[in-house]
Amino acid sequence: MRKLWKFLGIFNLLLFLSGCLSIGSGPLSDSISVQSGQTKIKYKLPNGFCLDRSANTSSALQQTLVVTNCIAVNTVDQPYYSRRPVDTIVNITFTQSRVPKKISQKNYLSVIAKNIEFKKTLSASSNRKFINGEKKLHEKFYYVSFQRVGSSKRREYVRKYFFFVDKKVAVMTILSLQKPRRSTYSLFESFIKKIS
Repeated sequence: MRKLWKFLGIFNLLLFLSGCLSIGSGPLSDSISVQSGQTKIKYKLPNGFCLDRSANTSSALQQTLVVTNCIAVNTVDQPYYSRRPVDTIVNITFTQSRVPKKISQKNYLSVIAKNIEFKKTLSASSNRKFINGEKKLHEKFYYVSFQRVGSSKRREYVRKYFFFVDKKVAVMTILSLQKPRRSTYSLFESFIKKIS
């Protein structure tokens, strides 16, 4: 009987771990390919984050890439990336919306900053309560940070970046399920500067 309980305990532990980790590399990659003119350029993601190819979506108007927490696992045969418990999800959406020729990218970012009302967007799209927000315009991007609380009273930290890739609007949303480290934002801001 004791052996049966031991077997069930090990089975349940493996079942739990399989929900947090993927065995082998699966659909995880440490880089993304970004269209630039007629070619695609590969860019390495910040350390600790991987592209989840199985979660990406694409249409004629936009492509959304999903980036999540991962860890590099070194084995004798071949190194691979494995999932780790998720605390941050990053969506990067590349649109087909071009910057008008008569306006600079920085001025276009200013127009986006003036015209987007996040409170209205949030209340229309979900039952989450908007808490507080911060907006900032930089040379290469514009961002807004805010917190929201759902019916479960769990606090979510959201930061949205607007920037340009190949003269087209791109939006990066960083959703953190716990208070994010400042380094997370600075890593992705450096990444934006690389790809824009």
